[in-house]
Formats: sequence, structure tokens, C-alpha cells
Amino acid sequence: MLLSAIWGSAFVGIEIALNGFHPFFVAFGRIALAALFLSSIVFIRKLSFPRERKVWYMLILIGFLNSAMPFYLISWGQQFISPSTAAVMLAVGPLIALGLSHYITHDEKFTFFKLLGVTLGFIGVFILLGEDFFTGDENSFYGKIAMLVAILGYISSGFLIRKIAHINTVVCSSSMFITATLMMLPALFFIPLEISFTNNTALIAVIYLAIVPTATASLLRIELVQKVGVQFMSQVSYLIPMFAILWSWILLNEVPNQTIVISLVFIFAGLFIRHLK
Repeated sequence: MLLSAIWGSAFVGIEIALNGFHPFFVAFGRIALAALFLSSIVFIRKLSFPRERKVWYMLILIGFLNSAMPFYLISWGQQFISPSTAAVMLAVGPLIALGLSHYITHDEKFTFFKLLGVTLGFIGVFILLGEDFFTGDENSFYGKIAMLVAILGYISSGFLIRKIAHINTVVCSSSMFITATLMMLPALFFIPLEISFTNNTALIAVIYLAIVPTATASLLRIELVQKVGVQFMSQVSYLIPMFAILWSWILLNEVPNQTIVISLVFIFAGLFIRHLK
């Protein structure tokens, strides 16, 4: 519940941050500040970073799949879609995780109800995508596709995080964000960032994104993945759209349209049915 509420607020934070910063800087800023924040905790608690080369190879890949790629894609995509729509697109995550688990794991195979749940969930996604075909809004369509690619990154990294469950949660999170920061750093010299530090609200939003939905939420997420697995962790997505809609309504005075509601009903129906025996 707490993680869903935090991640739901991230979409509103990104919307506010985009008013003053380029999407890449929003993503880079939250990752770099989160790396700094978590690394300070590592040093204060006198923890040590892993020394095995194979572990760092894994952390580099996780940094890309869990942070650098999805954070940028979400920021870029939200230029064209609302926070509520972005959250609904990401709610399909558990269904994608279920599909991947069928082929990757030995104990999470499809049943009739799981297959029906996945089908209903993707109907909800197609409803959202279909709206853009009828209206001819290409930017909105690409923004939603970016959300789906971001979800693939999150889920893939979840399977990898499970493999390094022996690493301390704070160390794992800080290492992941350090590698993501170093990956993104060279791009700062080639992308027009359009930075506006005079927009205090946007700057506060970036700082909030770094400390709460990025650093703090990462600690919670890794703890859940390492203790209970990707399948259980993916259930956090159930409530993210509801919290995103709530925060959007309270902070941005944004009411979801009919298409978002219908799509959400199909996705939630799929998430419910997948648990039937």
C-alpha cells in the first residue's frame, strides 16, 4: 500500500518537474540525487560495496533496466499523456510478469484463469492505444508505448535483483543508481537540457522524486523482491493507478476521462481473475 502510494505520486511529480526541465534531466536528476542520498547512508552505516566483478556486471545491467531506461522513458512519455494514463499503462506490469514467468520459471505456469486474466488486461491496454488511432494523436500513442517498454525494463530487472538477494538492500539500491548515473552522464553533453533552475516548484519536484519515489521506494521494492519475489512484488501495480488518479485530482485538479476508466476496469478484472483457481 505504501509503495503504491509513493509510486502513484511519482507521476504527478514528473508532470510538475516537466514544467521546468527537459525529460532527460528529470530522469537523470532523480537518479543522481538518489545515488548521492543512498551512498551517504552506506557510508554513515559503514557498509561496504560488493567487490565481485560478476555482481557489478549484474548491477550495471539492473541500473540500466531498472533506472536509466525506464525513468527516461516515463519522463519522455509523460510529455504527451497524463499522469493517470501513464499509471494505468504501468498497471499491466503484473500481467506481463505473469507471461514472462511462464517461460522463465518452473512453478509459475499458465492456467486457464491466468491466461484469461492476461487477455483481459491487454484488452484494457488496447483500449487506451486504440483511442489514439481514432483521434490520430501519434504523440500520445508513442508516449503509451514508452510506458510499456519501461515496464519491460522494470520486470526484467526484478528477475535479476532476485539473483543478488544476498546483497544489503541499501547497498544494492545505491550501487544500482550509481551505475545508472554514470551511464547517463555522457548524454548530458549532447542533449539540449533546457534547464530552468528559476522554477522552484519544478526543482522541488525533482528533489522529491529523487528522495521519495526513487531512493525510498527502491529500498522498499528491493526488500520485497528479495524476500517474496517478483510475482508478489508486481501486485503493487494494482493500486498505483488509483493513487495516481487520486494525487492528480488533489494536486492537479485532473479528472480521468471515460477511456481511462474503462481500460482500468479491464486491467483490474484481469488482475483479479488471474488469482482464481
